[in-house]
Amino acid sequence: MKKILKLTLLFTFSLITTNQIWGNLYFQTIPTSIIKTALVLGIFEIILKPILKIVLFPINLITLGLFRIVIDTLGLYLAVFLFNDFIITNINTQPTSFWGIAIPALNFSGFFTYLVTSITIGIILNFFNFIIRKKSSK
Repeated sequence: MKKILKLTLLFTFSLITTNQIWGNLYFQTIPTSIIKTALVLGIFEIILKPILKIVLFPINLITLGLFRIVIDTLGLYLAVFLFNDFIITNINTQPTSFWGIAIPALNFSGFFTYLVTSITIGIILNFFNFIIRKKSSK
């Protein structure tokens, strides 16, 4: 139970941060739908993801572990499927320049929107997890 609550909190922060980066996550009722989505993603991470990793191990072995990203994307699909108040829209950015480096416009739609959002949530979740481990180990 403690692990589910910890993951729910981390996924809540990850969803909010990802929404600040891409702006493609829409929640109808802000606090409750974010928490419900984070709870579904946490339960998916604890219960369903290990089962999917075992079942899809041959594919994961052939792709050298890159298929795990698709498994994480399935968790995002599950959250959108279960709740009507959580919507993921296309990612459209404007071209920018960062420290003299030109960054072109990014446009993702369909499956690639879910994939990029899932990768972003995973990176931010691992970052928050790293911060918590650093604090607790001291």
